[in-house]
Amino acid sequence: MRQQKKLIKIFILFLVSLAFYLVWYLLDGIILTEDAPSYIHMQSDREPGYCLYLWLFRTVFGTELSLHAAVVVQCVAAALAACAVTVQLTKFFELNWLGSAGVLAVQYGITLLNRFVAQRRYSYFNSIETEGLSYSLWIFYFLCLLGILYHSEKKDRLRSVAGAVIWSVALISIRKHMLITLVLLFLVMLFAFWRSKGWARAGICALVVCLVGFAGTKLIDCSYNLMMRGTFAPHTGDSSFILGTELYLADKDMVSYIQEEHNKAVFLEIMQRADAKEYNTAYAQKGWQAVVDHYSSAYDRIKFDIVMPVIREAQDAQGIADADREESYNLIAGTLMRELLVPSIPRLLGLFGCNVIHGLVTTVLKVHRILNWAALLLYVCYAATIAALVWLARRAGGGAGQAANNAVWFALLVLLSIAVNVCFTSLTIYCQMRYMLYNTGLFYQAWGIMLLQLWEQRTSKKGSVV
Repeated sequence: MRQQKKLIKIFILFLVSLAFYLVWYLLDGIILTEDAPSYIHMQSDREPGYCLYLWLFRTVFGTELSLHAAVVVQCVAAALAACAVTVQLTKFFELNWLGSAGVLAVQYGITLLNRFVAQRRYSYFNSIETEGLSYSLWIFYFLCLLGILYHSEKKDRLRSVAGAVIWSVALISIRKHMLITLVLLFLVMLFAFWRSKGWARAGICALVVCLVGFAGTKLIDCSYNLMMRGTFAPHTGDSSFILGTELYLADKDMVSYIQEEHNKAVFLEIMQRADAKEYNTAYAQKGWQAVVDHYSSAYDRIKFDIVMPVIREAQDAQGIADADREESYNLIAGTLMRELLVPSIPRLLGLFGCNVIHGLVTTVLKVHRILNWAALLLYVCYAATIAALVWLARRAGGGAGQAANNAVWFALLVLLSIAVNVCFTSLTIYCQMRYMLYNTGLFYQAWGIMLLQLWEQRTSKKGSVV
């Protein structure tokens, strides 16, 4: 009977969440973002996951209804994620009704901020972009990481590992920068299993699991390209990796680092077109914020408006057969990326530093002259709360100490996730808000749970004195 009541409550929570996310679809309809056409038309430089997602709905519902169906399913996934994170965090940390409500409020709050405060003025879940799906999958993935840390039964831990791998493969297939999921999974597994297996065995097991996950993403990527273009090779955007960033930082003198003559011609043509549009770091104003703003406005234009057309034109001039164009594109882009890497390193490090600052601020607040300092204060307060809870755990011991420890590990995992996401994104692209929002809700949920733990310990201590 108690279990039945619990299931009814969860179902009601899901229905409320579904209504919350669907209302923005009903009010605003489908939001076609700037990137939407490239996924709808399955452009060769896009990751396969979201392209296949949209293709599936076109196949089942037809062109006219497909986007509506895709958005509705994204809203369902968002509702499931809100329900799952509320139920699981309540279970892991034995939250009271106030704590559970706080977790759910944060989850809803992110959407409300995007709809009413952020510049975009819409919910991600009724838009055609990767984050409409990947935000929800990230929650499922992160809950699996927590399961690896908190489950005591071997079967439950292994189930969490399997879940983390599956969600990781799905996320990487949707967004390449989600390779961070494998980094986090490796570190969490290493920490969770080192006591029972030792560092060496735990490290080997974690590495094997991550390699299996990585192989799965490559298999999906190459199989998708084989299905669409007849070539068993990664999508073209995969080969260039940080080429767009290198070209943003490059100057024409770097042509001396390029070996083959036809690649030199491609590079110089790219540089000429980028210079004409002022898509180069030389045109950025001083200050980390100005640099990041200019870089973010130029990055996509370099990759999609300049690099791709120039390489395609070079292929046309060389008479490359259609069957060989993808492999040829990957070879040219990959070669340029490798040859420009060494001379770009000093400038890459400078841009990386600007990106990291921007990413850390954007994760918890909005970049602004005043809010930048407020973000620093938030991180300091977050760290101080962790320190206070560690001190409390050592003093309390027993069940209270374990509860405090669990909250600390959650908070530290969120911090690790923020650091890995910001650093990896800063190396490969720019830290715009939609890339940073994955951890925003988790940051405030972890902080709220820690504050709740401190409050409960304080009130229980007063009660014991009385």
